[in-house]
Amino acid sequence: MNKNDLARAVYQTHGGMSFADAIRIVDTMLEIIKKRLVEGQRVVLSGFGSFRVVRRRDKKGVNPQTGSSITIAGRNAVRFKPSKYLRSV
Repeated sequence: MNKNDLARAVYQTHGGMSFADAIRIVDTMLEIIKKRLVEGQRVVLSGFGSFRVVRRRDKKGVNPQTGSSITIAGRNAVRFKPSKYLRSV
């Protein structure tokens, strides 16, 4: 399922709105979630799961062209933990 599929599901569930409105609602929700994660906050969707930002450590790698050892810089990543209700499905 992608963002367009999610907007279509919102549109079909709520017959009183346009598809463009459904897309705006989904976009707004995703922007709010992204903003909170960038701020370092945890996002909890009850009955679905939670999202949080974790820091990935630096790791060693190999340059495939030269064979020399390199260090791959750590980065931030989003981690999702499903709700216990979702895990039992």
